[in-house]
Amino acid sequence: MAIHTPRTREELAGLLSPMRLTAEVFERAVAVGAAESRTFSQGAPKSAPNMTRWFRTVEFMHEQLMLLQLDWKRSNPQNLPYFSQTDLNMGLITSSGDEFTGVPWGTSPSTKNPKGSAFAKRVDENGQGALFGQQTDDGAEIEVKYLWILLYNERDGMVYLELSRPKSMAGKQIDSWLDRIIFPPFDLALGAFSFDEDEADDEGTGFTIARR
Repeated sequence: MAIHTPRTREELAGLLSPMRLTAEVFERAVAVGAAESRTFSQGAPKSAPNMTRWFRTVEFMHEQLMLLQLDWKRSNPQNLPYFSQTDLNMGLITSSGDEFTGVPWGTSPSTKNPKGSAFAKRVDENGQGALFGQQTDDGAEIEVKYLWILLYNERDGMVYLELSRPKSMAGKQIDSWLDRIIFPPFDLALGAFSFDEDEADDEGTGFTIARR
């Protein structure tokens, strides 16, 4: 498993650019999702904040990806919001993660909640994003080979997130990963990623190979 821990905006951009992505796509989506999750009183259903966070995160990711004009497409197989990039044969899904999300050491993260067949179908037993014909909303068909998942989890005034490529699932949960890009925590007070610029000047981009 390769784990990347960029400490500056430039280092993060260097990882995301080959994927036709930018840090701002995720920064804005996470910011809106966090803000919307706080619009409920105690009288709302218990699931309302987390569900609304996911709704808004997906919605703003959609808007930001389309604004990039880098050939990102949207589809909704079995009502699962799914983004595809034609040239890279790449798929992208958004999900809440558990308490290990955004932590580059120790226990690997997983999705916060069990996932259904539409989600599981996109990770095969060999640890690759399943190669299949994915039809987009405009009728185009894209062969998706590399699946990445945006995981996010809020704790201690921060939203921790990572963009990671799953290897396998145990039941309805992801239990291992091929690649992980750990974003700097999103500081809710500042409304931005908390890059550690000073430390990065001395150490450079973090990168770890772990054998499991």
